[in-house]
Amino acid sequence: MPDNSPEAQQVGYACAALSVIILASRLGISRWRREPFDISFFLVVLSMLVIIARIITNNYYLEFGTANDVLHNPDFPEHHDTSRMKAGSILVLFARVLLTAALWLQICLLLLFYSRITSGITWADRLTKTAWITVALTFIAVVLATFLECRPISLYWQVDPDPGYCVRAYAQLLIQGVANIVIDLLLLFIAYPLICLRKRSLSEYISLYTLFALGTFCIVITIIRVVLIFNENSSQTTRSLWASVQMFVSCFVANAPTIYGSLRVVQRKRSGQRSEQGYANGELSSRPSRPEIESWLKMDEEIALTPIKRDTHNAPPAGATTYDGYNVPTSHHYSGPAPLASYAMSGLPPKNWS
Repeated sequence: MPDNSPEAQQVGYACAALSVIILASRLGISRWRREPFDISFFLVVLSMLVIIARIITNNYYLEFGTANDVLHNPDFPEHHDTSRMKAGSILVLFARVLLTAALWLQICLLLLFYSRITSGITWADRLTKTAWITVALTFIAVVLATFLECRPISLYWQVDPDPGYCVRAYAQLLIQGVANIVIDLLLLFIAYPLICLRKRSLSEYISLYTLFALGTFCIVITIIRVVLIFNENSSQTTRSLWASVQMFVSCFVANAPTIYGSLRVVQRKRSGQRSEQGYANGELSSRPSRPEIESWLKMDEEIALTPIKRDTHNAPPAGATTYDGYNVPTSHHYSGPAPLASYAMSGLPPKNWS
């Protein structure tokens, strides 16, 4: 085992544990709110299983070593067990597939979140479809590069004669990194309407720009990981360590908006229930009344966390016009189409728009 393998293992355990805690928290909040089972629920469960499988695989290949370690890592012991080295070289291939699956599952979760919020915006819907196609194609490309960069595949665990640069898996690393960055940029473009379609308060802008900063941070981590791996001659311990960091960052970025939004929705509902009980008992609230105009940021959370329901049986009421299949009072003024259509899809009663 190389001298720095324990460090990579410890970082891997810590990042895997934090990632599983985040995903388990999302599941717990979902069950607490009695939300229906949807595709995101099963993606979260699958993510947990993939992350656990990856950390187990990492533990073994870091202990056994790989052909790349034998050839290019000066810290690797000169006397090694060839059979264990072969097993480690095979396991590292599966670990790379598991890492790709974990990263791409987080992308799918974030894409589902954004697609619900921006539903009704034509160009955003088209960009979302493009992103889904890109996710599928890039995942296939990364998996193929993982197994086909060395041909025949036995070169991955060959030491003598030297199999060449293919055991360093630079092509696989670049394809994975570039694909990840491209998809992250697509996600940022899809989320752009959250800022540009409506004026917001300072606190709302801070929340949204924080979300964009997290997405940008994912891109930065990917670039740092690629650069460091090239500087370390594709050392497997370096690859493992920074892959664990990237997995945790992606997991946090993909699930933090949903967890935060769920908690805010619950808090608002509880606050509303207390206010209704106080008025029902004839009590006057000492706090200032809440404004009638609901901010779109709060509404976004409700949309993203509420299953889409359509009512096609009710006819438009008098004095109303139909917009994207929904009845919207003509007395409401609004400058952008997306929140209006999405608000109707959330199943919430109409508000006064400014």
